[in-house]
Amino acid sequence: MIPLREITQDLFHKKTRIILTIFAIAWGTFSIAITLAIGEGLRLNFARTMANAGENLLTITPGTSSNEELKLTKRDIDIIATLPNVASVTPQYKFTPQLRYHDRIIYYSEFYAVTPEYATIHHAQVRLGQRFISAFDLKQKNSVVVIGTKIADKLFAPGENPTGEIIYIDNRPFMIIGVMQKKPQMHATEIPDDWLNWIPASTYELLNNPQKVDAIEISYKDIKMLAQTKNTIQKVIALNHGANPNDANIVNFSDLEKDQEKTNKFFIGMQIFLGIIGGLTLLIAGIGIANVMYATVARATRKIGLQMALGATTRHILAYYISESLAATVIGGVIGMIMTVLAVYLIRLIPMQGKIIEYIGKPEPVLSFFVLAIVITVLGIIGFIAGLLPAIKATKVDPAEALVYE
Repeated sequence: MIPLREITQDLFHKKTRIILTIFAIAWGTFSIAITLAIGEGLRLNFARTMANAGENLLTITPGTSSNEELKLTKRDIDIIATLPNVASVTPQYKFTPQLRYHDRIIYYSEFYAVTPEYATIHHAQVRLGQRFISAFDLKQKNSVVVIGTKIADKLFAPGENPTGEIIYIDNRPFMIIGVMQKKPQMHATEIPDDWLNWIPASTYELLNNPQKVDAIEISYKDIKMLAQTKNTIQKVIALNHGANPNDANIVNFSDLEKDQEKTNKFFIGMQIFLGIIGGLTLLIAGIGIANVMYATVARATRKIGLQMALGATTRHILAYYISESLAATVIGGVIGMIMTVLAVYLIRLIPMQGKIIEYIGKPEPVLSFFVLAIVITVLGIIGFIAGLLPAIKATKVDPAEALVYE
Protein backbone atom coordinates (compact mmCIF):
# COMPACT_ATOMS: atom_id res chain seq x y z
CA MET A 1 0.00 0.00 0.00
CA ILE A 2 1.34 3.45 -0.92
CA PRO A 3 1.89 5.63 2.22
CA LEU A 4 -0.41 8.67 2.12
CA ARG A 5 1.98 10.69 4.32
CA GLU A 6 4.87 10.13 1.90
CA ILE A 7 2.73 11.14 -1.07
CA THR A 8 1.65 14.34 0.71
CA GLN A 9 5.21 15.28 1.68
CA ASP A 10 6.48 14.84 -1.88
CA LEU A 11 3.48 16.66 -3.30
CA PHE A 12 3.93 19.74 -1.08
CA HIS A 13 7.73 19.87 -1.33
CA LYS A 14 7.39 22.98 -3.47
CA LYS A 15 4.46 24.55 -1.65
CA THR A 16 3.88 27.64 -3.76
CA ARG A 17 3.80 25.73 -7.04
CA ILE A 18 1.50 22.95 -5.85
CA ILE A 19 -0.85 25.36 -4.04
CA LEU A 20 -1.21 27.42 -7.21
CA THR A 21 -1.79 24.21 -9.18
CA ILE A 22 -4.44 22.99 -6.74
CA PHE A 23 -6.12 26.40 -6.95
CA ALA A 24 -6.11 26.07 -10.75
CA ILE A 25 -7.73 22.63 -10.42
CA ALA A 26 -10.31 24.08 -8.02
CA TRP A 27 -11.10 26.93 -10.41
CA GLY A 28 -11.30 24.55 -13.36
CA THR A 29 -13.62 22.26 -11.40
CA PHE A 30 -15.78 25.22 -10.43
CA SER A 31 -15.90 26.42 -14.04
CA ILE A 32 -17.05 23.12 -15.52
CA ALA A 33 -19.42 22.31 -12.61
CA ILE A 34 -21.18 25.70 -12.49
CA THR A 35 -21.61 25.91 -16.29
CA LEU A 36 -23.02 22.39 -16.42
CA ALA A 37 -25.28 23.11 -13.41
CA ILE A 38 -26.62 26.26 -15.09
CA GLY A 39 -27.24 24.33 -18.31
CA GLU A 40 -28.94 21.50 -16.40
CA GLY A 41 -31.12 24.00 -14.52
CA LEU A 42 -32.20 25.66 -17.77
CA ARG A 43 -32.93 22.29 -19.39
CA LEU A 44 -35.06 21.03 -16.49
CA ASN A 45 -36.83 24.38 -16.12
CA PHE A 46 -37.81 24.55 -19.79
CA ALA A 47 -38.92 20.91 -19.66
CA ARG A 48 -41.20 21.72 -16.70
CA THR A 49 -42.68 24.83 -18.31
CA MET A 50 -43.38 22.99 -21.55
CA ALA A 51 -44.90 20.06 -19.64
CA ASN A 52 -47.24 22.55 -17.92
CA ALA A 53 -48.92 23.03 -21.29
CA GLY A 54 -49.91 19.38 -21.27
CA GLU A 55 -48.58 15.85 -21.44
CA ASN A 56 -48.83 13.60 -24.50
CA LEU A 57 -50.64 16.48 -26.16
CA LEU A 58 -51.50 16.44 -29.85
CA THR A 59 -53.23 19.41 -31.46
CA ILE A 60 -55.08 18.92 -34.75
CA THR A 61 -55.83 21.94 -36.94
CA PRO A 62 -57.45 22.01 -40.39
CA GLY A 63 -55.35 21.91 -43.53
CA THR A 64 -56.49 22.17 -47.13
CA SER A 65 -58.31 19.89 -49.54
CA SER A 66 -58.61 20.75 -53.22
CA ASN A 67 -57.08 24.17 -52.42
CA GLU A 68 -59.85 24.91 -49.95
CA GLU A 69 -59.60 24.97 -46.16
CA LEU A 70 -60.96 21.80 -44.64
CA LYS A 71 -63.45 22.41 -41.84
CA LEU A 72 -63.18 20.20 -38.75
CA THR A 73 -66.53 19.21 -37.26
CA LYS A 74 -68.00 17.62 -34.13
CA ARG A 75 -68.38 14.38 -36.06
CA ASP A 76 -64.59 14.29 -36.46
CA ILE A 77 -64.26 14.65 -32.69
CA ASP A 78 -66.77 11.88 -31.94
CA ILE A 79 -64.90 9.39 -34.14
CA ILE A 80 -61.42 10.42 -32.93
CA ALA A 81 -62.59 9.88 -29.33
CA THR A 82 -63.20 6.18 -30.11
CA LEU A 83 -59.66 5.49 -31.34
CA PRO A 84 -57.75 3.04 -29.09
CA ASN A 85 -54.73 5.28 -28.38
CA VAL A 86 -56.80 8.38 -27.55
CA ALA A 87 -57.15 9.05 -23.80
CA SER A 88 -59.02 12.40 -23.90
CA VAL A 89 -60.30 14.73 -26.59
CA THR A 90 -61.72 18.24 -26.62
CA PRO A 91 -62.85 20.67 -29.29
CA GLN A 92 -61.39 24.14 -29.20
CA TYR A 93 -63.31 27.17 -30.42
CA LYS A 94 -61.27 30.37 -30.33
CA PHE A 95 -62.78 33.83 -30.13
CA THR A 96 -61.81 37.29 -28.90
CA PRO A 97 -64.81 39.13 -27.43
CA GLN A 98 -65.03 42.27 -25.34
CA LEU A 99 -64.97 41.56 -21.61
CA ARG A 100 -66.67 43.85 -19.06
CA TYR A 101 -67.07 43.92 -15.30
CA HIS A 102 -68.93 47.04 -14.11
CA ASP A 103 -66.94 49.93 -15.61
CA ARG A 104 -63.79 47.88 -16.27
CA ILE A 105 -63.46 46.78 -19.89
CA ILE A 106 -60.99 44.59 -21.72
CA TYR A 107 -61.58 45.20 -25.41
CA TYR A 108 -59.60 42.24 -26.69
CA SER A 109 -59.42 39.03 -24.67
CA GLU A 110 -58.60 35.47 -25.72
CA PHE A 111 -61.30 32.85 -25.11
CA TYR A 112 -61.45 29.11 -25.69
CA ALA A 113 -64.72 27.20 -25.71
CA VAL A 114 -63.88 23.68 -24.55
CA THR A 115 -65.15 20.57 -22.77
CA PRO A 116 -64.14 19.37 -19.26
CA GLU A 117 -61.47 17.12 -20.83
CA TYR A 118 -59.43 20.25 -21.55
CA ALA A 119 -58.38 20.44 -17.89
CA THR A 120 -57.02 16.89 -18.01
CA ILE A 121 -55.21 17.37 -21.30
CA HIS A 122 -53.55 20.65 -20.25
CA HIS A 123 -53.02 19.94 -16.53
CA ALA A 124 -55.20 22.97 -15.88
CA GLN A 125 -55.89 23.75 -12.22
CA VAL A 126 -58.04 26.45 -10.72
CA ARG A 127 -57.55 28.11 -7.35
CA LEU A 128 -58.45 26.29 -4.16
CA GLY A 129 -62.22 26.03 -3.60
CA GLN A 130 -63.03 26.84 -7.23
CA ARG A 131 -63.72 24.62 -10.24
CA PHE A 132 -63.24 24.21 -13.96
CA ILE A 133 -66.03 23.58 -16.50
CA SER A 134 -67.93 20.39 -15.61
CA ALA A 135 -69.93 17.81 -17.53
CA PHE A 136 -73.07 19.34 -15.98
CA ASP A 137 -72.16 22.77 -17.37
CA LEU A 138 -71.67 21.19 -20.78
CA LYS A 139 -75.00 19.33 -20.67
CA GLN A 140 -77.00 22.32 -19.41
CA LYS A 141 -75.18 24.81 -21.66
CA ASN A 142 -74.52 26.97 -18.61
CA SER A 143 -73.27 30.53 -18.96
CA VAL A 144 -70.19 30.04 -16.80
CA VAL A 145 -66.60 31.11 -17.31
CA VAL A 146 -63.13 30.36 -15.94
CA ILE A 147 -60.72 33.29 -16.21
CA GLY A 148 -56.93 33.54 -16.26
CA THR A 149 -54.91 35.17 -13.48
CA LYS A 150 -53.93 38.20 -15.59
CA ILE A 151 -57.57 38.79 -16.53
CA ALA A 152 -58.56 38.53 -12.84
CA ASP A 153 -55.87 41.10 -11.96
CA LYS A 154 -57.23 43.53 -14.55
CA LEU A 155 -60.89 43.21 -13.57
CA PHE A 156 -60.72 42.77 -9.79
CA ALA A 157 -58.94 44.45 -6.91
CA PRO A 158 -56.11 42.57 -5.11
CA GLY A 159 -57.57 40.10 -2.60
CA GLU A 160 -61.05 40.28 -4.14
CA ASN A 161 -62.60 36.87 -4.87
CA PRO A 162 -64.05 36.83 -8.41
CA THR A 163 -65.95 33.55 -7.90
CA GLY A 164 -69.69 34.05 -8.29
CA GLU A 165 -69.34 37.48 -9.89
CA ILE A 166 -71.06 38.23 -13.18
CA ILE A 167 -68.99 39.47 -16.11
CA TYR A 168 -70.23 40.33 -19.59
CA ILE A 169 -68.78 38.64 -22.66
CA ASP A 170 -69.91 40.63 -25.69
CA ASN A 171 -72.74 41.95 -23.45
CA ARG A 172 -73.86 38.42 -22.46
CA PRO A 173 -73.77 37.66 -18.70
CA PHE A 174 -71.51 34.82 -17.52
CA MET A 175 -70.83 33.76 -13.94
CA ILE A 176 -67.21 33.23 -12.90
CA ILE A 177 -66.74 29.73 -11.45
CA GLY A 178 -62.96 29.73 -11.19
CA VAL A 179 -59.67 31.52 -11.69
CA MET A 180 -56.80 29.53 -13.19
CA GLN A 181 -53.81 28.94 -10.96
CA LYS A 182 -50.68 30.80 -11.98
CA LYS A 183 -48.05 28.58 -13.56
CA PRO A 184 -45.02 29.05 -15.80
CA GLN A 185 -45.91 27.77 -19.24
CA MET A 186 -44.24 27.87 -22.62
CA HIS A 187 -45.40 26.33 -25.85
CA ALA A 188 -44.95 27.84 -29.29
CA THR A 189 -48.55 27.34 -30.44
CA GLU A 190 -50.35 28.17 -27.20
CA ILE A 191 -51.21 31.33 -25.28
CA PRO A 192 -50.22 31.00 -21.60
CA ASP A 193 -53.11 30.14 -19.28
CA ASP A 194 -52.64 33.42 -17.40
CA TRP A 195 -54.14 35.33 -20.35
CA LEU A 196 -56.81 32.83 -21.41
CA ASN A 197 -60.48 32.40 -20.47
CA TRP A 198 -62.72 29.36 -20.94
CA ILE A 199 -66.44 28.72 -21.41
CA PRO A 200 -68.33 25.47 -22.15
CA ALA A 201 -68.17 24.45 -25.81
CA SER A 202 -71.91 23.68 -25.79
CA THR A 203 -72.71 27.23 -24.62
CA TYR A 204 -70.61 28.69 -27.42
CA GLU A 205 -72.35 26.42 -29.95
CA LEU A 206 -75.77 27.51 -28.64
CA LEU A 207 -74.94 31.21 -28.94
CA ASN A 208 -72.96 31.21 -32.18
CA ASN A 209 -73.90 28.06 -34.14
CA PRO A 210 -70.33 27.62 -35.47
CA GLN A 211 -69.86 25.72 -38.72
CA LYS A 212 -66.38 24.48 -37.86
CA VAL A 213 -64.11 23.62 -34.94
CA ASP A 214 -60.91 25.67 -34.82
CA ALA A 215 -58.84 22.85 -33.37
CA ILE A 216 -59.11 19.40 -31.81
CA GLU A 217 -56.85 18.53 -28.92
CA ILE A 218 -56.17 15.00 -27.71
CA SER A 219 -53.99 13.33 -25.15
CA TYR A 220 -52.71 9.94 -26.26
CA LYS A 221 -51.81 6.88 -24.20
CA ASP A 222 -48.70 5.49 -25.87
CA ILE A 223 -46.14 7.59 -27.74
CA LYS A 224 -44.95 4.48 -29.59
CA MET A 225 -48.34 4.36 -31.32
CA LEU A 226 -48.42 8.10 -32.07
CA ALA A 227 -47.41 7.81 -35.73
CA GLN A 228 -50.11 5.19 -36.29
CA THR A 229 -52.65 7.35 -34.42
CA LYS A 230 -51.84 10.37 -36.60
CA ASN A 231 -52.25 8.27 -39.73
CA THR A 232 -55.61 6.94 -38.54
CA ILE A 233 -56.85 10.45 -37.64
CA GLN A 234 -55.84 11.71 -41.08
CA LYS A 235 -57.76 8.90 -42.79
CA VAL A 236 -60.83 9.36 -40.53
CA ILE A 237 -61.02 13.07 -41.26
CA ALA A 238 -60.45 12.48 -44.97
CA LEU A 239 -63.31 9.98 -45.15
CA ASN A 240 -65.62 12.32 -43.22
CA HIS A 241 -64.97 15.13 -45.70
CA GLY A 242 -64.64 13.19 -48.95
CA ALA A 243 -60.93 14.00 -49.24
CA ASN A 244 -57.98 11.87 -50.31
CA PRO A 245 -56.93 9.73 -47.29
CA ASN A 246 -53.30 9.83 -48.46
CA ASP A 247 -53.20 13.61 -48.68
CA ALA A 248 -51.07 14.79 -45.72
CA ASN A 249 -52.18 18.40 -46.27
CA ILE A 250 -55.76 17.92 -45.08
CA VAL A 251 -54.77 18.22 -41.39
CA ASN A 252 -51.89 19.71 -39.42
CA PHE A 253 -50.48 18.07 -36.29
CA SER A 254 -48.69 19.92 -33.51
CA ASP A 255 -47.01 17.40 -31.23
CA LEU A 256 -45.94 18.84 -27.86
CA GLU A 257 -43.80 15.77 -27.13
CA LYS A 258 -41.76 16.42 -30.27
CA ASP A 259 -41.27 20.06 -29.28
CA GLN A 260 -40.16 18.96 -25.81
CA GLU A 261 -37.70 16.50 -27.33
CA LYS A 262 -36.22 19.21 -29.57
CA THR A 263 -35.87 21.57 -26.61
CA ASN A 264 -34.22 18.85 -24.53
CA LYS A 265 -31.72 18.08 -27.31
CA PHE A 266 -30.93 21.78 -27.67
CA PHE A 267 -30.11 22.15 -23.99
CA ILE A 268 -28.07 18.94 -23.93
CA GLY A 269 -26.06 20.38 -26.83
CA MET A 270 -25.66 23.64 -24.91
CA GLN A 271 -24.45 21.70 -21.85
CA ILE A 272 -21.87 19.89 -23.97
CA PHE A 273 -20.64 23.24 -25.31
CA LEU A 274 -20.48 24.75 -21.82
CA GLY A 275 -18.78 21.60 -20.53
CA ILE A 276 -16.09 21.86 -23.22
CA ILE A 277 -15.39 25.47 -22.24
CA GLY A 278 -15.13 24.55 -18.55
CA GLY A 279 -13.12 21.44 -19.43
CA LEU A 280 -10.49 23.55 -21.23
CA THR A 281 -9.91 25.49 -18.00
CA LEU A 282 -9.52 22.20 -16.16
CA LEU A 283 -7.16 20.89 -18.85
CA ILE A 284 -4.84 23.85 -18.34
CA ALA A 285 -4.79 23.07 -14.62
CA GLY A 286 -3.98 19.44 -15.51
CA ILE A 287 -0.92 20.63 -17.43
CA GLY A 288 0.14 22.43 -14.25
CA ILE A 289 -0.10 19.17 -12.30
CA ALA A 290 1.93 17.37 -14.96
CA ASN A 291 4.67 20.03 -14.69
CA VAL A 292 4.75 19.65 -10.91
CA MET A 293 4.97 15.89 -11.29
CA TYR A 294 7.83 16.15 -13.80
CA ALA A 295 9.70 18.35 -11.34
CA THR A 296 9.02 15.82 -8.57
CA VAL A 297 10.36 12.98 -10.70
CA ALA A 298 13.49 14.96 -11.61
CA ARG A 299 14.11 15.79 -7.95
CA ALA A 300 13.60 12.17 -6.87
CA THR A 301 15.74 10.52 -9.56
CA ARG A 302 18.28 9.20 -7.06
CA LYS A 303 15.48 7.96 -4.77
CA ILE A 304 13.74 6.21 -7.68
CA GLY A 305 16.99 4.51 -8.70
CA LEU A 306 17.52 3.29 -5.15
CA GLN A 307 13.96 1.93 -4.97
CA MET A 308 14.39 0.10 -8.28
CA ALA A 309 17.75 -1.31 -7.15
CA LEU A 310 16.02 -2.66 -4.04
CA GLY A 311 13.35 -4.38 -6.16
CA ALA A 312 10.63 -1.77 -6.74
CA THR A 313 8.63 -2.74 -9.82
CA THR A 314 7.49 -0.55 -12.70
CA ARG A 315 3.92 -0.99 -11.49
CA HIS A 316 4.87 0.37 -8.05
CA ILE A 317 6.59 3.44 -9.52
CA LEU A 318 3.60 4.14 -11.82
CA ALA A 319 1.10 3.75 -9.01
CA TYR A 320 3.07 6.06 -6.70
CA TYR A 321 3.28 9.05 -9.05
CA ILE A 322 -0.20 8.61 -10.47
CA SER A 323 -1.46 8.57 -6.86
CA GLU A 324 0.35 11.89 -6.23
CA SER A 325 -1.31 13.42 -9.29
CA LEU A 326 -4.75 12.10 -8.31
CA ALA A 327 -4.28 13.38 -4.75
CA ALA A 328 -3.68 16.92 -6.04
CA THR A 329 -6.67 16.57 -8.38
CA VAL A 330 -8.94 15.34 -5.57
CA ILE A 331 -7.92 18.21 -3.25
CA GLY A 332 -8.54 20.79 -5.96
CA GLY A 333 -11.73 19.06 -7.06
CA VAL A 334 -13.20 19.03 -3.55
CA ILE A 335 -12.41 22.74 -3.12
CA GLY A 336 -13.96 23.45 -6.55
CA MET A 337 -17.14 21.52 -5.72
CA ILE A 338 -17.49 23.39 -2.40
CA MET A 339 -17.21 26.65 -4.37
CA THR A 340 -19.86 25.35 -6.81
CA VAL A 341 -22.33 24.36 -4.07
CA LEU A 342 -21.93 27.80 -2.47
CA ALA A 343 -22.41 29.55 -5.84
CA VAL A 344 -25.55 27.50 -6.60
CA TYR A 345 -26.99 28.41 -3.19
CA LEU A 346 -26.27 32.14 -3.68
CA ILE A 347 -27.67 32.18 -7.24
CA ARG A 348 -30.92 30.64 -6.00
CA LEU A 349 -31.26 33.50 -3.50
CA ILE A 350 -31.17 36.12 -6.28
CA PRO A 351 -34.71 37.48 -6.88
CA MET A 352 -35.76 37.39 -10.53
CA GLN A 353 -38.74 39.22 -11.96
CA GLY A 354 -40.05 40.19 -15.36
CA LYS A 355 -42.29 38.90 -18.12
CA ILE A 356 -39.83 36.26 -19.30
CA ILE A 357 -39.72 34.81 -15.75
CA GLU A 358 -43.53 34.69 -15.70
CA TYR A 359 -43.52 32.60 -18.88
CA ILE A 360 -40.63 30.23 -18.22
CA GLY A 361 -40.33 30.30 -14.42
CA LYS A 362 -37.21 31.12 -12.43
CA PRO A 363 -34.22 29.21 -13.84
CA GLU A 364 -31.93 27.84 -11.12
CA PRO A 365 -28.68 25.87 -11.46
CA VAL A 366 -29.01 22.19 -10.58
CA LEU A 367 -26.16 19.96 -9.36
CA SER A 368 -27.72 16.74 -10.61
CA PHE A 369 -26.17 13.28 -10.64
CA PHE A 370 -25.56 13.83 -14.37
CA VAL A 371 -23.49 16.95 -13.66
CA LEU A 372 -21.56 15.33 -10.80
CA ALA A 373 -20.80 12.24 -12.90
CA ILE A 374 -19.36 14.35 -15.72
CA VAL A 375 -17.24 16.49 -13.37
CA ILE A 376 -15.85 13.47 -11.50
CA THR A 377 -15.11 11.64 -14.77
CA VAL A 378 -13.29 14.62 -16.30
CA LEU A 379 -11.33 15.21 -13.08
CA GLY A 380 -10.31 11.56 -12.91
CA ILE A 381 -9.15 11.44 -16.55
CA ILE A 382 -7.14 14.67 -16.29
CA GLY A 383 -5.60 13.67 -12.95
CA PHE A 384 -4.68 10.23 -14.27
CA ILE A 385 -3.09 11.50 -17.51
CA ALA A 386 -1.26 14.32 -15.66
CA GLY A 387 0.37 11.71 -13.44
CA LEU A 388 0.82 8.97 -16.03
CA LEU A 389 3.29 10.76 -18.31
CA PRO A 390 5.73 11.79 -15.51
CA ALA A 391 5.30 8.32 -13.98
CA ILE A 392 6.35 6.68 -17.26
CA LYS A 393 9.44 8.89 -17.26
CA ALA A 394 10.18 7.71 -13.71
CA THR A 395 10.04 4.05 -14.74
CA LYS A 396 12.70 4.66 -17.40
CA VAL A 397 15.29 5.76 -14.85
CA ASP A 398 18.44 3.62 -15.00
CA PRO A 399 19.20 2.52 -11.39
CA ALA A 400 22.99 2.54 -11.98
CA GLU A 401 22.99 6.09 -13.31
CA ALA A 402 20.43 7.28 -10.75
CA LEU A 403 22.59 6.24 -7.80
CA VAL A 404 25.33 8.66 -8.90
CA TYR A 405 22.77 11.38 -9.89
CA GLU A 406 23.17 14.71 -8.08
